[in-house]
Amino acid sequence: MTINNDVLRERISLLGSFLGDAISRQTGEETLNTIETLRKGFIQQRRAPNEANKQQLIDFIASLDNQTLKNVIRSFSIYFFLANLSEENYLREQRHALRMQSEQSWEGSFRRTLLECRERNIEPTQMQELIEQLKFIPVFTAHPTEARRRTTMNLLQSLFTHSDALNNLAEDSFAYEQAKEKTAQTIDLLWSSDEVRTRKPLVYDEINNGLHYFNASLFNAIPKVYRNIKDAIIDIYPELTDYPLPAFMSFGSWIGGDRDGNPFVTHDTTEMAVLMHADTVLRHYQVLLKKLRRELIHSDTIIKIAPNVYTRIKEYTTLNQKVFYYNPDDYNNEPYRRLLSIILAKVKATNRHIQSKGTDLDAAHDAYANPQELLEDLRIIRKSVNTHDKAHSDGLLLDTIRLVKTCGFHLAALDIRQESSYHSEVIADIFANASNLPDYQTLGETERQEWLTRLLEKPGTPLIYTDNLSDKTREQLALMNSVATLRKLVGQDTFGSYVISMTNNASQLLEVLLLMRFAGLCTVNDEGQLSADLPVAPLFETIEDLKNIDKILPAVLDNPLYRGLLQHLDNTQEIMLGYSDSSKDGGIITSAWQLYSAQQTINRIAEEYGIKTRLFHGRGGSVSRGGGSTHNAIAAQPAGTLHGEIKVTEQGEVLYAKYANTDTAVFELTMGITGTLKACSTRFVVQPPELPTYEALFARLADAGEQSYRTLTDHTEGFYQFYSQVTPVQEISLLNIGSRPAHRNKGLPSKTTLRAIPWVFGWSLARFTLPAWYGVGSALHSVKEDEALMREMNSCWPFFNVFISNIEMAFTKSEMSIAQAYSQLCDNARLREQIMKAVIDEHHLTFSGLNSLLNQTSLLAHQQNLAASLQWRDAYLDPMNYIQIELLKRARQKETIDDVSHGDLDVEDPLIRSINALAAGLRNTG
Repeated sequence: MTINNDVLRERISLLGSFLGDAISRQTGEETLNTIETLRKGFIQQRRAPNEANKQQLIDFIASLDNQTLKNVIRSFSIYFFLANLSEENYLREQRHALRMQSEQSWEGSFRRTLLECRERNIEPTQMQELIEQLKFIPVFTAHPTEARRRTTMNLLQSLFTHSDALNNLAEDSFAYEQAKEKTAQTIDLLWSSDEVRTRKPLVYDEINNGLHYFNASLFNAIPKVYRNIKDAIIDIYPELTDYPLPAFMSFGSWIGGDRDGNPFVTHDTTEMAVLMHADTVLRHYQVLLKKLRRELIHSDTIIKIAPNVYTRIKEYTTLNQKVFYYNPDDYNNEPYRRLLSIILAKVKATNRHIQSKGTDLDAAHDAYANPQELLEDLRIIRKSVNTHDKAHSDGLLLDTIRLVKTCGFHLAALDIRQESSYHSEVIADIFANASNLPDYQTLGETERQEWLTRLLEKPGTPLIYTDNLSDKTREQLALMNSVATLRKLVGQDTFGSYVISMTNNASQLLEVLLLMRFAGLCTVNDEGQLSADLPVAPLFETIEDLKNIDKILPAVLDNPLYRGLLQHLDNTQEIMLGYSDSSKDGGIITSAWQLYSAQQTINRIAEEYGIKTRLFHGRGGSVSRGGGSTHNAIAAQPAGTLHGEIKVTEQGEVLYAKYANTDTAVFELTMGITGTLKACSTRFVVQPPELPTYEALFARLADAGEQSYRTLTDHTEGFYQFYSQVTPVQEISLLNIGSRPAHRNKGLPSKTTLRAIPWVFGWSLARFTLPAWYGVGSALHSVKEDEALMREMNSCWPFFNVFISNIEMAFTKSEMSIAQAYSQLCDNARLREQIMKAVIDEHHLTFSGLNSLLNQTSLLAHQQNLAASLQWRDAYLDPMNYIQIELLKRARQKETIDDVSHGDLDVEDPLIRSINALAAGLRNTG
């Protein structure tokens, strides 16, 4: 897909002019002149670098008070919003143009993918099998690396619509002038409203933010995805025209369920999340049912309606009378509308029943027991409509059925996540309060497994005969009871998996199962067969844990009780792989290698034990946290490791980038689904003949990269002091970005106490982007003699090609001149010089290594569209970085000198806005 950058620049410039008008009108010409001085000055600095001119700009920034800096930051922040929106709208248009040319489509589209399947001789029956086993599950998580408000997101959504009209109307038309006026008014509102939160978000806010994307785009996007793949199937596999598509998409969430390190997520929070999920989806169903009632106006005096429709109305006699009490004859000759009115009443009752937590008995009487009952009613109508009006049968009615199949009453399955040591403490407390049980803390791993297995084998629900339990234990047991109650109330799909972070022993899976027993979530039948309502998913995060998978998994699978449990779960073990912590731990190359190797190990163990696996990829937005193209990343997984199902976390600013509007959401979901489809087909995933040679060389790269990375991060005294001073990490933990603390413990951050997201976020804001590339240069240099083989790997091995492509993109976002400026914030000159020398040396090695490997003289020479997008951003990011450096100085100076003043506005206000602005400009930062 070719991008005309001149057209794109014109569009951005038009929106920028509206922004300038709004600033001038609302804040004054002086503010606009200040903004323009910095904008033009740094653009010129990029074109013709001049140290004296740069210093003048830096001094000018230092002369501005906090209020002025706030206005400057807001202008650049909103400009980035507008530029990102223009870029996305333009790409959407390009995809639409390709789609209109029936012989063309973009890489990753359903049409292109199915054509490739035909070319690879995948027969219709084989294609049907691939779709039958397909399951793509994006999981939303509350790791916001932008402080963007829902108000701002709604305004940008409106702006997307207005600017789309601007781009497609004749400039001399009245409609164009109207679109211009609406666009200008919306940008006016953007400037006059807060783009960031003025308070720290609650978990409630984060749940609401996640739900926003369903109302904003996904409720429309989901049916479109099914419709698009069906159209492609009819066109390319006409033999499957009558094949009814399964629900191959579902959604998950951690927001309100992830309690690892977040004391604000309690069992009450989890209950609130589930109720909010149900309320959102059931309210949307009501909107759709009202639309259907306006559409399906067929009269039985004119056309023949299937008897089943009348039968179903009669079965609902009591509710029928209640609904039509005002006029028993209403819709008498329009049975679809009559039945839809009853269905609507039942959906309303279902929501009242759920929101009352089962206490509204009248609602319970009229409510649907489960989504299948609702689907059955809708299918009765569709089957009848299909006999006389296929267009309406295959229209909104079919879309509604597909949406209910995908979202049920729960909307998105809520995963529960907790850190492994938490469960061990709770189990130890329970053991300590039972006179017939040993001291759990003194037991070895084998003894723990034996005792836990023994307790799991006992029939009945375990009882606790004491009130002397810790608060932590009470909360954990309350959580389990809440999960059990909510599953009965909302449905069996309400919850996804119970994820155990930092899993390093088999006993940790058994601990969670035992805790489930107290709420009846895990039971044993008369034959001694164990079953669980939630699958337990170990999360392997550190390099050491990834390496130990071949010890941990067999240990639990060798337990006959646990193996029997899997039979209850479709013989499937879910396993989560953590990209963030493994990268933070050992560096980007060894993380990639260990994750690759871990998947092969898991596949081998699964084959050995005769089980299936579902891999859950804990990817973030940044490359160092597994970010990059979802389609390419999934399609490049090791051969044979995907068996039709994949779960992928969607984190931080990625949520907004992917799901802010319907068309983008359709595109992103399509790319994930086709990537999964390709990865599951042996016709696509072909082992390169030289794969063992390639893997051996990558293992050498990983060793060299890890050694370089650990030398800096583990063996350089004072490194974390340097990190905490030269990046905004300390300020991130104080600002209104997320409900979850940035550190696991108080005090100076370290590799073990600092969470992966602020670790990556801090380095990204300071333009080091260090976690995404450090060690790569040393690794490439260490195997320089094998460069020809690496070029072959880049051509023939998708895994290596995707890895190098992502590294190149992330590395291009690093800017050593800016990083040098941030480094001056370190008050230890010797430490600063030592670390910056190591960073700059590695940067030089990475720059030369990548360009040599890719046989190019400049970064992204083979990705011109991306290069152009990043290039224009740099001149606008530069002033933001220098402003942030000045604000960090002021904030830290304020801590030590009370009488320093830069105006009436507190420095924290522009500082949080600078973080937001840089995140919007850099994108995938965390």
